[in-house]
Amino acid sequence: MTENKQHKEQLADELKTKPDAGSFVTALLDKIDRLGSVPNVFSLPASVLNDPEDVRWFFGPKFVTVSPTKVTLKLKQLLELQPGIVDTLYAVMKRARRNLRDEKAGLASRLSVVIDEFSGVACTVFRDWLAAEKQNVTAGRGELFSMARSEGCQAVKNYLTALSRGLTFLAADSRPARLSRFGLEVAGDTKCCRPGTQLLNSFARILYRFDASIKAEVDLSEPANESEKLRMTLEQTRLQVDGSASRILVFGNLVFKKGDESFDYVRRHAALGDPVVLTWAQLYNSSVVAVPAKVLCIENETTFFEYAERADLAREMILCTMGQANRLLVNFLSQLQGMAAEIWHWGDLDRSGVLILDSLRRRTGLEIRPMRMDIKTFRDHVARGRPLPAGEKQLIASLLQRRPDIICADLLHEIEEQNLWLEQENIGI
Repeated sequence: MTENKQHKEQLADELKTKPDAGSFVTALLDKIDRLGSVPNVFSLPASVLNDPEDVRWFFGPKFVTVSPTKVTLKLKQLLELQPGIVDTLYAVMKRARRNLRDEKAGLASRLSVVIDEFSGVACTVFRDWLAAEKQNVTAGRGELFSMARSEGCQAVKNYLTALSRGLTFLAADSRPARLSRFGLEVAGDTKCCRPGTQLLNSFARILYRFDASIKAEVDLSEPANESEKLRMTLEQTRLQVDGSASRILVFGNLVFKKGDESFDYVRRHAALGDPVVLTWAQLYNSSVVAVPAKVLCIENETTFFEYAERADLAREMILCTMGQANRLLVNFLSQLQGMAAEIWHWGDLDRSGVLILDSLRRRTGLEIRPMRMDIKTFRDHVARGRPLPAGEKQLIASLLQRRPDIICADLLHEIEEQNLWLEQENIGI
């Protein structure tokens, strides 16, 4: 056995018997790897070691000072007597010496070349996100840098290809797209963008950060957690997370036209007392020919069907938003500018109900008025009110502070003061 090998084995045995010395050596080598060079002095807080004297015993009292706050190794002095000690320590710890600074810079350089391949993508959201990520890469941080370090630059290229395809597809037009179709566009896999998948969540995070209109819409509702925020973000796109995104319930004298053909089956069904489900495919590229003077949007299905039983077909048509209005309903209402004399919305008397109405007004550009969403209605039915969920008063206060001029602001103040809300179904027709 050579003397050098015996020395390394002896050091290894000593580190086994003095674990705090081993922890100190590991931290020292970590710093050398990070710096790419050997420091003159190296210190650790005394609090991270159980017995700081182990370090003095291992390196020798001449080279180690121990104070109540830190343990310091005079590495420059040690190297003068033992020039190969650093290499020996790497060998004893079975580690290869690295220069993480150079590695980081090299990876950033290679990754920047990959990113530049996507600079010509037309989608604004993708380009803005990519520019931000390139800045992160230059600084050696961020999502793409972390992916490149753990999976390689080819994985980043595949990821960027998927994101560029998906975001470009979403921006192409307004027609609804099933998640399976979206997955095919993104990566040729119908299952890659199912709800909850990491890739679909990536699309949601990017859209929330870099699409100002989506962010503003989501922030108004102050989502309770990340999962809810991502769900709300996807609801602002043309993706069909479920079938409700591409259909609306209609009851009334509606006639629409596609090409040279007119369709009056909604009106004929209404005459029989039957509401009709209209889909995006039926209304795509259509134009409204006839509509009653009054249009009423109703938030909840129960109230919609009850109201349909006594609706005045001669002068009104009702639609069901089923919560937050989908894109189909928004596009349909937008066509009614100048056709319907009055458009109303009736929803729950709570923060969410007001936000649905506010969203309808902003997204359609129409002066949609609230029906039975006022202080008098609230007070008349307050006996049926339900206590606000925990934290809801604070959310109402926050909304009123940010949007003091929001529609139904007086109602929100009343709800906040009473600490109660009213479900639409409890008001009655």
